Parts: sequence; structure tokens; C-alpha cells
Amino acid sequence: MQALEETVPALFQTALAHYHSPLQAIEKIWQHPGMIPVAITPSPEVIWLDVKTYSFTEWKFRYSIKNLINSQGLGHCFSSDIQLLMDDGVLTNNLLPTGFVFHMSKCGSTLMTKALAQLPSHMTVSEGTPLHENLWQYLTCHWQQPVALIAHNLVLIRNLILAMGRRRLPEQQHFFVKFRSWNVAFVEAIQQAFPNVPCLFMYRDPAEVLVSSLNKSTTGQSRLKDSGAAAFITGHSTEALKTMGDLDYFASLYEHYMRCGLSPAPGRMHYLNYKQMTKANLAGILQQAFGYRASATDMTLMQAQFDSYAKDDSGATRFTPDSLAKQKQITPEIRAVTDERLMPWYEQLEHSNSNLNNGLS
Repeated sequence: MQALEETVPALFQTALAHYHSPLQAIEKIWQHPGMIPVAITPSPEVIWLDVKTYSFTEWKFRYSIKNLINSQGLGHCFSSDIQLLMDDGVLTNNLLPTGFVFHMSKCGSTLMTKALAQLPSHMTVSEGTPLHENLWQYLTCHWQQPVALIAHNLVLIRNLILAMGRRRLPEQQHFFVKFRSWNVAFVEAIQQAFPNVPCLFMYRDPAEVLVSSLNKSTTGQSRLKDSGAAAFITGHSTEALKTMGDLDYFASLYEHYMRCGLSPAPGRMHYLNYKQMTKANLAGILQQAFGYRASATDMTLMQAQFDSYAKDDSGATRFTPDSLAKQKQITPEIRAVTDERLMPWYEQLEHSNSNLNNGLS
């Protein structure tokens, strides 16, 4: 999987060559309404780019950035120390998030954000690059300890997300953030940074999720295996991960994701099974999960996304249900691991008082 710095290296080269002091950076941010963080380097430094009025409708944030640069050129960019995010001066005309989407992977979260992105009044960040490994490596002291729930860390998380959500067009009124699946490991810190933002955790029959992951030679989850992130998330040593088979590895990840999804205090998170993520249920999901009501016209625009495969930004690929096909690919080994390690967590999600299943068709 290519990282943003690999797909648009000119962005990083130019931004790092134009390092700004805090005063210079804040002045540039206020001069350019589209100036937002688009990546964090291992240093760590923040890469800032003027995205102008570009609408982020692609299924991943980094694809939006790449397409923006390819279509409009590089424009204004610079880098700053990550501590700049501690200064509220980076915040100007920022939208408070309407809702956060967490998920266990392969369970309809991309469809959710692509549907939300259909409206000009919605700003969506789907797996934002600044929320990738380098941020959490910094906050965990290189994966050595949990994120300390102290003011410094919570302000940094809050200001980073708010800075990504600058209102760049007058019609933008709602801001939704979909995190990467493994970001749920940091749900407590994220929720403490935004105590009033509604959260949704999406999940699916874990045997089907395992089939999806095992069928792909490279995934974001696979890349984590070669970094300290996977050891931090699963609790296994780096050495153990090197010799661990894919089935055990993915099961370890998904076990942790579901456990973390269940960890928030009652009322802090709602749960949605992939089976309930349908066109007919969308209005009820948004209302129950985020307290958000859309007009009939807006709902029709969002529901249209359900007819297309969410991970094809061209819209040319029609969506085809795949649960039955995945069920047929469940081997005895996958079933045994699922039943022993994952189904207990799945059942807890299913029977949670915060599950949306009871209110949906």
C-alpha cells in the first residue's frame, strides 16, 4: 500500500523545504482558508496544504489529496513542528464534528462516508492521513505506552481534527470523520478530546471479515504487521508477529477492534451490523447514531451511493452483495478461530443496549 508521501512526493519535498515557524505558519493558515493538515511525518512534523475548495468525495483522504494535486497543481504548502497544533491560533472557521465512524474493517464504513460525501453541505474525512501511524507513534512514545489522557495529548488530537475540518465553502455545515479500523485502539483518547461528538462503531460477521482480509495479498492491516503499531495493538511481541500466520494475525486484530469498540462507557458509542447498512435504513441510522436528520431530497442523493461499489470513485462499478460468497469461503480453520476468539465479542455487540439493530428493519 502506497503512502501519501510516495504517491505525491513533490508535496513532501516542497513542504519540508518550506518549514515555517509558529508565527509564520499561523499567518499562512489565516491567509488561506483551505490550508489544512494533510500528513504527519515521522519527525514528527505536520504537512500543511491549501486544498482550496476541493470536495473530498474519494473513498480515502489520500486519494483526494493526490487527485487535487494532479488536477490543480501543488499550490501553497509548508511544514511545521507538531507542537504548532497546541496553539489555538491554527483554528479558524472550523466545524465541530457531527459524528465519528469507527469500524472493524470490511463492514460498510466506506459506503457510509461515501454516502455522506454526496451532499455539498457535508465535509467528510475518510481515513485521514494525519491520523495514521506517525501521530499515534508520537503519542505512545514509539508504541511503548498507552496514550496518556493528559491535556497536551487531548488538545493535540482535538486541534488536529478540527484543523482538518475547516469550512471552505459557505454551504458546508456538517463534518464527519471516519477513522481507520485500528484507530479504535485510541477511542478513549479521541472521545475525551471530543466528549460531545456522537460515535458509531460498525462491524460484521467476523468470519466474513477474515475471508475478505485473507483474500487480499496486501491490506492496511498487513502493513501494520511490519511496524510497531501491530505489536502495540495486539499485545504480541514484534518477534511473535513475524512468525504468526495471517489467520491468527487478523483474528488478533479484529478481536482487539471489537473489544475496544465495546469499551466506551454506556451511551458513548452506538453499534451497527453490516447487515443493517441498507438504503432503507440510512435515515434511521443517521438519526439514531448522530442525531442528524436529512431532508427527503438530501436522503435520496445519499441513498444513490448504495447502488455503486463504494471503493470505485468513478461510480462505474455496480454494487453486488457478497455475504453469501464469503460464507461459502469460510474454511473449518476460519470457523474454528472465529467461534473461539471472535464470536463472543460479536455477540456482545449484537446484544448491546446501544445497538441500532432493534430500531431498524
